[in-house]
Amino acid sequence: MEDEEMFQFLMELVRLDTNSTERKNYWEAAKRIEEKAREIGLRTHVHVHRDDRGEVPNVIAWADLGAQTNLVMLSHYDVVPAKGPWRLDGREFDPFDPQRINGRIYGRGAADDKSAVALSLSAASKVLEMGSARYNPVVVVVGDEEVGGTGVFAVAERGFQDAGIRPDRVVVIDAAPDFVGIGASGVLHGEIVVRGRGGHAGRPFAAVNPVHQAILLANELLTGFSQEHASRLSVVPAPPGSPVPKLWGRFSLTIMRGGEKHNVIPPEAELGFDIRFIPDEGKEEAMSRFLAAVTSAAVKLGADAEVRFEDTLNPGWMTHPDHEFVKEVLDSYEKFFGSKKLAGSLGGNDGFVFAEKGIPTVSVGTIEVESRAHGDLENVREEVVVRVRDLLVDLMTRS
Repeated sequence: MEDEEMFQFLMELVRLDTNSTERKNYWEAAKRIEEKAREIGLRTHVHVHRDDRGEVPNVIAWADLGAQTNLVMLSHYDVVPAKGPWRLDGREFDPFDPQRINGRIYGRGAADDKSAVALSLSAASKVLEMGSARYNPVVVVVGDEEVGGTGVFAVAERGFQDAGIRPDRVVVIDAAPDFVGIGASGVLHGEIVVRGRGGHAGRPFAAVNPVHQAILLANELLTGFSQEHASRLSVVPAPPGSPVPKLWGRFSLTIMRGGEKHNVIPPEAELGFDIRFIPDEGKEEAMSRFLAAVTSAAVKLGADAEVRFEDTLNPGWMTHPDHEFVKEVLDSYEKFFGSKKLAGSLGGNDGFVFAEKGIPTVSVGTIEVESRAHGDLENVREEVVVRVRDLLVDLMTRS
């Protein structure tokens, strides 16, 4: 698949509104991806996940070129919703009517993550043309990535087995091109419920105001737990532009709720939180430290506080920077991006699904800051799509 064919296929995919909120056009996208995979000579298997919302088809396409090791190139076809029209340089267009302007392709999903779908198929096509490889190409395109990872979980648990494929190495192409990612922070979400005694605001002495206690508790956590958490550093480097050289723990209070009327002291108040913990630390350890910090602060303040964790699926992940696969990817990355930048993601991605199974995993993709992923005027730079594609070809074929 040459460059122009790759870009045309990308735009064809963008024209399909595959928003994950509605699971719209999932089957149309999966069928077209499977057709393209077969056109270039790949074998295919569509693994279907079924739940109370319907079906999520996930495409697995591969070729056996006699290599001892398989390389999974992971991407997703679902997107976040978009409303138009979008406006650029006096031009109006629908988010699902892709536009090519000054070396960029604009449209919902152009960067996140349909460029990854197109370039992974193009990479596999080029490897097939060469006839031999050190890694057998395995293209995996899943649905529901934007709403919790239903598709990738289904593929990891049953899809590969049903297709008869062993995932030996994984490149997650849902990432930035700024560095080779070897990990991502774990994520914890939840609420702290502070209980008091409601009453009239004119008689505050007869009430116990949970809003006041929540404010004091927030201050204790921001000057205590937050500082201690930030001092925990990973062996994984932080991405460019970070304030410290290694991935570090981050704590944010993101939600405050309490009361409905100005003259009524409510019986409860809530603080919503986001905790990013380093991949070197287990999820249970991070939860335990936070619970201890909240309990200590509540005792100090005489507050009645309860922590309620939400069931977040992302525990963080890492592949050790000294792993041979990481070195191989870095060699190919340097060839097309001019450096050997290594880092972990401040957010999360699907790499943890494989890394937790002991499968060496990295991430590199096309989503730049300028790509405006999830926003209006989402776009991808054609030059970056080509370079990531060529990186993967080099990785699979270099002796």
